Amino acid sequence: MEKQHYQITWGFILIWLFLTFPLAAQQRLSLSEALDRALESNPDLAVDIPGQQAARSEFKAAKAGYLPRIDLEQSYLAGDNPVFVFGTLLTQRQFTAGNFALPSLNNPSPIDNLQTRATLQQNIWDFGRTGDRRKQAELGIAVADQLHEEHTRQVLLSVFDGYYRASLASEALETARIAVRSAEAIETQAGARVESGLAVEADLLRSRVYLSSAKQQEIEAQGQLETARAQLNRLMGHPLGNPVGETAPLTAKPISLPDEAALIAEQNLHRPDYQNLLTELRQAELAVSSRSRERLPVLAGYTTWEMDNPSFSNFGGANWAAGITLRWNLLNGGSDAAQLEAARHRLEQKRRQVSAMESAMALEIRRALIQYRAAEQQVLAAQAAEAQSEEGLRILRNRYDAGLATMTDLLSAETARSSARTTLAQAVYRQRVSYAQIEYAAGILSRTSPAMNLQ
Repeated sequence: MEKQHYQITWGFILIWLFLTFPLAAQQRLSLSEALDRALESNPDLAVDIPGQQAARSEFKAAKAGYLPRIDLEQSYLAGDNPVFVFGTLLTQRQFTAGNFALPSLNNPSPIDNLQTRATLQQNIWDFGRTGDRRKQAELGIAVADQLHEEHTRQVLLSVFDGYYRASLASEALETARIAVRSAEAIETQAGARVESGLAVEADLLRSRVYLSSAKQQEIEAQGQLETARAQLNRLMGHPLGNPVGETAPLTAKPISLPDEAALIAEQNLHRPDYQNLLTELRQAELAVSSRSRERLPVLAGYTTWEMDNPSFSNFGGANWAAGITLRWNLLNGGSDAAQLEAARHRLEQKRRQVSAMESAMALEIRRALIQYRAAEQQVLAAQAAEAQSEEGLRILRNRYDAGLATMTDLLSAETARSSARTTLAQAVYRQRVSYAQIEYAAGILSRTSPAMNLQ
């Protein structure tokens, strides 16, 4: 009977482990998972989709300039104006010899006219105006896509930063909890020493004050972690209160840096914002070309078919006309010349923006490299300080037990240990983020770039 009881108990334990194991596995969130979720559901990236679709629709509209235009017009007119009556009778094919009578010509009876007109217009030659509009619309698609690519890079960098910011907040919370546990042990130790007469009451009071401060820091760290996870949820397109799971710990690891010249070369090839500015430069060049064509004529053809009926039930007459027109704007008060001059100034402005951006991008690379090297040195220094603080705390605990150190010395060592752990985590965080910023400045930050595979 007892054996059967143990078998049932172990059966329940195994079932519980089987059910809870997938849940435990889901409590971890990798950086790649966070990036995938952000690329799929980030609300900022979703904003770009209508703009991209609009650019493609505008391109279709620009191509329509090569195709004919057909207009259908339906109108109803009535009146006894002699000219209107005379012309309407002719177009309705209702004119008779009796309509030549002078009383009928001077004082005609009112007449109704139901007119149906279809007009076809075709642009024959406009000296490249339609082609320029088509090219500008095509460049508009490139601008929209490049803006989306730039926003994607910004989101990737934000997710990277948000992910490791959550890791940093988690490390800070763990440090605070360690400090609380250590403070509780110090308080217990101080109480025991006071009871045994080896320490004064002031030591116990100091330990309690330190414990209260450690608990306050733990509460603050918990709030910072919740805020960081809410921010990460927002970047992933999830409800802010969703459980995020544990992010990867901030462990120091060596990272090899690319050459600065190679990074600058990558900038000119891959930076979407730079490519976007080059596209805007081409648009400005096309604008100058288009404005210069406004002084040239436009050749177009048209044909019109018209039906004029006395009413819906009575058929009248139909007619058609066709022709070719040449429209040439010879003078419009200098507006075309002024707009052409404005387009040339805009073009020069874009050229200067390109030059300014090239120097600014080079500075971004230099600044990111300097920040990374500084963060790397800070990691090394923080690792040494963290190890020294652990050893210093161990020694002071032993000295305090032996009555050779004061409570103040012990609490100072505990504070130094917590500060060293926090400083190390912050240094590793800065190192990783600054490396991602190098890739971002170079335009090579992507879902699969080296910065995204540091775990």
